[in-house]
Amino acid sequence: MHLDGPGQSDARRDRVSAVLERFELADVALGPIHPCPDGLQDYRHVVKVGFGRSDRGRIRVGAWARGNRDIVPIPGCLAAPEVLRRTMMSLAHHTIQLDVEPFEPETERGVLRSAVLRASRTTGEVMLTLVAARRTRKLAELAEEVARGVNQVVGAWLHINAGPGNAIFQRDGDGVMGVSALAGKDWIEETLNGTAYRIGPGDFFQTNPSVAEVLYARVVERLELAQGEPVLDLYCGVGGVALLAAKRTGFAIGVEEIEGAVNRARESARINRAPAEFICDGVLTALPDLQERLGGVGTKVVVDPARRGLEEGVLERIVALQPARIAYVSCNPDALARDLAHARSLGWRVQGEIELFDMFPNTAHVELLAILVPPDDHPPPKRRGPQRKLVR
Repeated sequence: MHLDGPGQSDARRDRVSAVLERFELADVALGPIHPCPDGLQDYRHVVKVGFGRSDRGRIRVGAWARGNRDIVPIPGCLAAPEVLRRTMMSLAHHTIQLDVEPFEPETERGVLRSAVLRASRTTGEVMLTLVAARRTRKLAELAEEVARGVNQVVGAWLHINAGPGNAIFQRDGDGVMGVSALAGKDWIEETLNGTAYRIGPGDFFQTNPSVAEVLYARVVERLELAQGEPVLDLYCGVGGVALLAAKRTGFAIGVEEIEGAVNRARESARINRAPAEFICDGVLTALPDLQERLGGVGTKVVVDPARRGLEEGVLERIVALQPARIAYVSCNPDALARDLAHARSLGWRVQGEIELFDMFPNTAHVELLAILVPPDDHPPPKRRGPQRKLVR
């Protein structure tokens, strides 16, 4: 944060270059960094806060300190837009006023563990998800008071997480994150590139919608999509690139293991009249079944995995589809470089430049886009792609 915008961009490029060199990818070119359209502040549209106590035992609401679980108040956080700052202040005020005790893992006393606040850049609406170790009457009262104090809070939900560890959400074996309504509706809506995405409690969606809009447009452009080409979007969340691509090509499939996100993606396909279908499954387990439908038809593939990158065996399964092109989106240069080196060992190569996107201004993090193309002896499509799926 001691650097200005250009200085931050140079530092990120240097970091990515060093990682590529370490994985023997120094010949891969880096393009210029795409700046954040919203500037260096007010860009972060999801905020996660924790609950704890000060040294004097008073309730404290804020961010977790680096390296420990101490709570640091952040009433003037410049990364979050003004509506989320007001929502955080309202949440902190009413938590203290109602004496909703923070959960203490050592003694298992208390209630509140954390809260996730997401705002729509498009509408300004806010969804609040409280995470508690147990249900109490005060939680509904807290949600009502926060919503009363900030008109933009249109939905408040409760997630019970009584498990050990520091994970915010707890999901069952099917990827279901149990939530119950406290107030309002169960989704907010974000619009990117003319496509509407419904986002519910606990769903993953890009933290910075202004950069996500630029990123998704670049993915579609660099995939060189044409009418009739099938698109496979892996780790698609609530719709990812699949919704946008389906409207251009006439057919797309998204794969996501979180059931709630898949339900929202299907809703978004209907409201956008996008010919996309969504499969609720893990990527590694879904790919063998997709082989029969998409193998050898020249599929364009998008991957946007979690920070750890592709799981072992996923890249081989993708290559077995004989896709025409792969777009790899990553928030972790180390994981991306590792997987690109693996792809190179399978005969694939990086086409053009790796693009950088300033998804998280004033931090060392950067979002990346790489395009992979097959070897020269890659066989042409053997058959037509699957029939378009109508969405009503």
